[in-house]
Amino acid sequence: MNRTIFFQALACSGLAVALVSCQETDTEAPTVCTQLGAMNSVLADEIEAEAGDHIDLEDVFCDNEALSQVRYDIHNGEGHAHDEGDEGEDEHEHGLVLHSGTGWAVLETFDIDGTEAAVDLHVDVPLTARGVWHLIVDVVDAEGNAATYNTDLHVENSHMPEFTLTSVGGEDPSTWHGEPTWAANSSVVVEGSVTDSDGIASAELELIDEATETVVWSTELAEFDAFSETVVVPENASGEFHFEMKATCNAGVSMETGFHVEVE
Repeated sequence: MNRTIFFQALACSGLAVALVSCQETDTEAPTVCTQLGAMNSVLADEIEAEAGDHIDLEDVFCDNEALSQVRYDIHNGEGHAHDEGDEGEDEHEHGLVLHSGTGWAVLETFDIDGTEAAVDLHVDVPLTARGVWHLIVDVVDAEGNAATYNTDLHVENSHMPEFTLTSVGGEDPSTWHGEPTWAANSSVVVEGSVTDSDGIASAELELIDEATETVVWSTELAEFDAFSETVVVPENASGEFHFEMKATCNAGVSMETGFHVEVE
């Protein structure tokens, strides 16, 4: 083979390799590469916060080629579960958690680049929040590959009155898995307490038909430290209901919380 033919063949071979290389795309999803054990990372089992305070959610994101965006979604855990198959789903759904401040949510998106990027999301937690919020983090690379991570943000609140339920229909609500089911034309005994460092001025319980937003049963609490009330479920009731608990402390701070009930 003469030199001209050899270099022509070599050039064609190099061009073929280049074409094959150009056809390859990045299919590897980005990751959270924060050091394990970080307290305010989405990799933590749970993040703790105080109502009325702030928290910095800090993570490092990595990709083998180039990062693009990260999105933070914080929403109340009441009535929500992580996607089926997510790790820790049973743990997040198990047991009753009384929520407050259900209107609070955070949705933030940041542009990021390079193969490693540290992001610090500053979050102000309102005084109206209590309970468990889901923290969902979606990270996307330059090729559009995406990965989702999640954990729970547990908000403690000493500003508002707090309800504690010890027994509902003879069951400990901390053992529930999902919402309870009550029978139409039945009586359900609800036991618990409502407390506040300033003392409780008033408190009431209501059973509300979610389809019509009609209050079908209600009572004003006479005892706060320990109450026992019998909820009368209407004989024609059926569908989704909400058991609502409202209280106002002596300092004038009001709150409401509750849980969903299926009536059959």
